Amino acid sequence: MRCFLAVDLDGGLKEKVADIQKGLAGFDVNLVSKENLHFTLKFLGEVNEEVIEEVKSKARKIASSFSPFSIDINGMGAFPSLNYARVVWIGAKQLYALQKAVDDTLADIFGREENIVPHLTLARVRSSGDKDALRNFIEASKNVGIGTMVVGEIKLKISVVTRKGPVYEDVEIFSLE
Repeated sequence: MRCFLAVDLDGGLKEKVADIQKGLAGFDVNLVSKENLHFTLKFLGEVNEEVIEEVKSKARKIASSFSPFSIDINGMGAFPSLNYARVVWIGAKQLYALQKAVDDTLADIFGREENIVPHLTLARVRSSGDKDALRNFIEASKNVGIGTMVVGEIKLKISVVTRKGPVYEDVEIFSLE
């Protein structure tokens, strides 16, 4: 199963994200659908049932060590860089501690992330045909904000690839205590 740990975007903020995505629609990008909007804490890749059980156990421990907390969702950026954008995102700096805890706890299984940048993917860039205009759009939107939400749970999700794109299903939910 292709899995990842994530925090879902609060439903009330999805329309605000969709409004921001409208500005990206003129570029050669694949926009992330509203139902798939989330903050990835750790991409796990293809994992078997034995590894999933270990991830669940560790995720429970992580969740029990955090209380619910608020995050501000703001600041547009791109990976790997503005000049070579492949992913356009909006940030959530307050997720750093949780994402780092997930990365540290799962490092023995999946390795460490070199550079943790808590973010929600808005779009994936298909081609760099108009990269200057895209860079200018992202730079002009670097201070954009969509609001605040409370993080109260971590979700273990699977990604099912369909003809219409990926569909994410919750495997287990871990409530922050």
